[in-house]
Amino acid sequence: MKRQLLLALVVVLTLTVVPVWASDPVNYDYGDVTLTGGSQAGHFPEWWDLTAGDLVLSFTYDATGLVDDYGGNAHAWGEFGVRSPCYGDFNPTWMNEGAGVWLATDYEWSANTFDPDPVGYPTLDLDDKLILQKGGGQGEGAYNLPSTPPSPGDNHRVWWDRDGVDPWQNGETANTGGIYTVEIKLHATSDTAGTAYMNIRGLYQGFETDGNWNTIELTPAGMTFTGDMKHLQVFYGMFGYGATHTVAFNDIAVDGVLGEPPMAPCLERPIDIKPGSYPNSINLKAKGLVPVAVLTTDSFDATTVDPATVSFAGAVPVRWATEDVDQDGDFDLLFHFKTQELADLDQNSIEAFLTGYTFGGEFIWGKDTVNIVPK
Repeated sequence: MKRQLLLALVVVLTLTVVPVWASDPVNYDYGDVTLTGGSQAGHFPEWWDLTAGDLVLSFTYDATGLVDDYGGNAHAWGEFGVRSPCYGDFNPTWMNEGAGVWLATDYEWSANTFDPDPVGYPTLDLDDKLILQKGGGQGEGAYNLPSTPPSPGDNHRVWWDRDGVDPWQNGETANTGGIYTVEIKLHATSDTAGTAYMNIRGLYQGFETDGNWNTIELTPAGMTFTGDMKHLQVFYGMFGYGATHTVAFNDIAVDGVLGEPPMAPCLERPIDIKPGSYPNSINLKAKGLVPVAVLTTDSFDATTVDPATVSFAGAVPVRWATEDVDQDGDFDLLFHFKTQELADLDQNSIEAFLTGYTFGGEFIWGKDTVNIVPK
């Protein structure tokens, strides 16, 4: 079957363009995210500080647009969760933890598994699978709260039945129609570690240990995870092949404490203080202006930076313009700052920092050397 890679991303958001930092819990309603095609992923711009307060992600997962024709070599997966800086928006890590935790969705690999099945066939009709992951490719064996299950395959509320055919499902886990309300609760135990629990349709997951499937012994079941607990972004993604798949995360809400954006290497962008000059000498008592350019590269367009969000060494720009500062054929963004407003610099400074956000709300930063005169 010819692969169809119709790439479309519909995101309806209610958010501020530039995230603000807060010490008290806040609620962000992000609306709906619909992913269509083969491979789609993204994230919201806010950074959350899990060490300052618990984080709760709630949404409705709509899997009705997935194509179950594995006989035609079509399959897909969806993800929604949090990740640390500098990681991707689908499977941030693979088979190893260290970048966060997320919901990973899958479904039964039989062809046409979502269709209404004849009574009695198949006898075990498990349609949708929803698990927590702290590393791509990991399974139920990664759950370790309240303890590691002795038999991870014996689980409750991981597999769900869309049409009520599976005789092993009860009224709670059958007849879902492929739509699931999800809540993920995160708690930090240190700056680099935390715990995660997920409930689906109001039910926490669990594992069977005594053979009596009318009871659930290890519940609520969750997992520990690791990453940068002070800097977490909410991400979403889908990977599929063989057909045009669609998944939707609707009514997305995030409750937690916003944190400061990280000065992470992946968010650094090139800047040039006093272009054409070296060393970049600055007399802090001078009454003039200091020019600073944000440079365009092959992977970054400086003109996407919102000038209203820019700060350099504690000062805001008094004017700016687009021009080819480094004469490489593209447009850069040149700012001018009042020298006497550079409050973050003193006689001992050897470098200065610029921060800002793009019009899309992405944090960026850059640094360059300075030579403070007179000595």
